[in-house]
Amino acid sequence: MRNEIDKVGSSVDIAGVAHVFQRGDMVTHAIEHVDLTIAAGEFVAIVGPSGCGKSTLLRIVAGLLRNSSGNVKVAGRDVTGPQTEIGIVFQAPVLLDWRNVLDNVLVQLELRGLDPAKYRDEALRLLGKVGLGDFTDRMPRELSGGMRQRCAIVRGLIHDPPLLLMDEPFGALDALTREQMRIDLEKLWLDRRHTTLFVTHGISEAVALADRVIVMTPRPGKIDRIIDIDLPRPRNKEVIASAKFSEYCEEITECFMRRGVIQY
Repeated sequence: MRNEIDKVGSSVDIAGVAHVFQRGDMVTHAIEHVDLTIAAGEFVAIVGPSGCGKSTLLRIVAGLLRNSSGNVKVAGRDVTGPQTEIGIVFQAPVLLDWRNVLDNVLVQLELRGLDPAKYRDEALRLLGKVGLGDFTDRMPRELSGGMRQRCAIVRGLIHDPPLLLMDEPFGALDALTREQMRIDLEKLWLDRRHTTLFVTHGISEAVALADRVIVMTPRPGKIDRIIDIDLPRPRNKEVIASAKFSEYCEEITECFMRRGVIQY
């Protein structure tokens, strides 16, 4: 059982982080001097154009990629290798074809050396919250894309991680499914308040989900602006339709227009 501080998630401190990819004589500066502090329990979205280093930054925080310079801390500890306590959800759900929905969720516990039986009830509860309560015995081939991604999100949450990293998890979904997934994710976050770092291309999606939106420049990616989203939760249809919501979206759009990312 985590202590009371950990229950609301782990803080993330990113200081002067840069990353350079090099293959032979070809050098690519992916991100450059990124400074960002994420409070425990905060939901932060990163939005930016393709190739600006959003996913690179996420992998650095996860410890899956070593930054070229700067420093990253999670819960006050330096990130020097893969972080085993966090949850990660990628764009592709990557389910095991030979395991049903429930067993795909529980495989997370098996890989961690934990007893899956002790987490079965929690897995069923979470699957119910995302609309998969009647599909626990279905195989991945029997699920829609949105249902597979819901399963992947529950798998990322089943061990109650203090930090959840999400790399464009709704990017491959149709618009209606994507909106329902956004609603489901907010419900899960309100239930647990895991610190969440969410990468997306979607401006309205970022505003609808986040406490703060980090707007990135084109490559090499730097933070252009940090926007505090002062909107009530849950972000229901009235909030999404409000003038203030539109103003936040317009502010982000103007950032991209100024950089030439969006041109009318």
